[in-house]
Amino acid sequence: MRQERTVTVLAAVERCRKRLWGHCYRMTGGRAEADDLSQEAIARAIERADDLEDGAAVEGWLFRIATTVCLDHLRRERRARALTELVDPVAVDDLVPLPADPEATVLLRDDVRLAVVVALQRLAPKQRAVLLLHDVCGLPLAEVASTIGTNDNAAKAALRRARAALDRARGRTDVDVPVDSEVVERLARALESRSVDALAALLADDVWGVVDGGGVVQVARRPTFGARALLRRFANLVRRVTVPVECRVVHLNAEPAVVATLLSAGHAVFASVHVETSGGRIVAMRVIRDPAKLIPLQEVIQ
Repeated sequence: MRQERTVTVLAAVERCRKRLWGHCYRMTGGRAEADDLSQEAIARAIERADDLEDGAAVEGWLFRIATTVCLDHLRRERRARALTELVDPVAVDDLVPLPADPEATVLLRDDVRLAVVVALQRLAPKQRAVLLLHDVCGLPLAEVASTIGTNDNAAKAALRRARAALDRARGRTDVDVPVDSEVVERLARALESRSVDALAALLADDVWGVVDGGGVVQVARRPTFGARALLRRFANLVRRVTVPVECRVVHLNAEPAVVATLLSAGHAVFASVHVETSGGRIVAMRVIRDPAKLIPLQEVIQ
């Protein structure tokens, strides 16, 4: 019996390995954390194979273990994110592509859009867990409640609060899924040519943007709202950074994004730019300048 359960768990691990990683990434927002925690969850599942009561429900059991591992990690970490702190951009070629479905833009199955993962980090860890286990993994509320150590009614209330909190954190959900690739391409050319006018033609009037410098690169400490204010910041950046940059459109977080590199520094990654689009315009822009988050992207542009 022990051997049969172990075989069942190992088979499920192979089927779910990438999805388990994605789950840990959505829970923590960190590439390294997702690597470590997904491996810890797999090791814990194999070690506890005897605890598996229903082989048909093994995948849900795996995600419950991964969630517990992530919650333990977040409980130990106990840190608040700054307003401008984003998440690690990731390039994972074999992630499930996003459907072009404007009716399902809040939280899709296996969703790793940067905007969504950032929004998830604004939720309390248990809210995050409830939302992902129920709405993404499809677990019944009874199992969700058991995972977070509460009863069904409390889990149901937590799910309702989590959905509302995610909506608030997202700001707006009437966006293209995936992002409009033509707009992203035009954005890359505008940034590379350092053209304020070309960028202005792409921005919605109510666009907002945020830059994550990781506490290392000096950036605005709060989000910037409105096309005029965002264009002023871009014009200031163009004046300060006089060296030429090259901008490439690459696939990050299952969507097209722009990676800017410095030609004079051997194509060192200078920034990654992630946008949300609607009606042919950019409605939100998230720029990562944190060197620690950008270093892994060097491999993407090689």
